[in-house]
Amino acid sequence: MRITPSLRPPEPPLYPSRRDCLRRWEETEEWSCAYCDSAFGEKVVPEVDHVRPLARGGLHEWSNLAPACARCNRLKSDRDVAEWLSETAGGDLTSGVDVAT
Repeated sequence: MRITPSLRPPEPPLYPSRRDCLRRWEETEEWSCAYCDSAFGEKVVPEVDHVRPLARGGLHEWSNLAPACARCNRLKSDRDVAEWLSETAGGDLTSGVDVAT
């Protein structure tokens, strides 16, 4: 049996939208923050993070995107993930730091 192109599952878009990213991660059970592992729900809002920030030459493509909670996404800001994690080494990502300030 041959699969015709119309029966193949659709390829993810080259430049995924926020909605595409969140839907794909939810469907693949990657539904927690990539950095602090907080499960997304009413109190933890999911966002799309660029692992290597666009401001530092990162691309808006699947390989550079990760699900992040709003808190971690704000704390990481425009830093590379390795740089951010080295700066927070010894700190607790789940501590009660207010990111709204």
